[in-house]
Amino acid sequence: MKLEDKILEIINVIESKHLNDPTKSDDYDKITKLLLIDVNQTIHVIENLNLDNLEHISSDFEELSYKLQSKEFVECLKKLEEKYPKKMSPEIQKGVEAYYGD
Repeated sequence: MKLEDKILEIINVIESKHLNDPTKSDDYDKITKLLLIDVNQTIHVIENLNLDNLEHISSDFEELSYKLQSKEFVECLKKLEEKYPKKMSPEIQKGVEAYYGD
């Protein structure tokens, strides 16, 4: 199964749960772990998810950026800001700031 399909499957599970379901955090952790496996696949997934799905993972941009330390990932986040202006700006900014490369 492709990474994007795995992520979408988990997002569907999250959406089917009650708003206050405490197990949702476990699902978000699964998404984060999957996105940390391969930066190129992560970029591909982020580039192809729609805004609703991106909003599910946007809170992880900072952690992903910090752990991946990838200039390409940061560029991907900047493109998201252009594609969806002001929709995820704080999350994108935190992701950009977490990169301490050149």
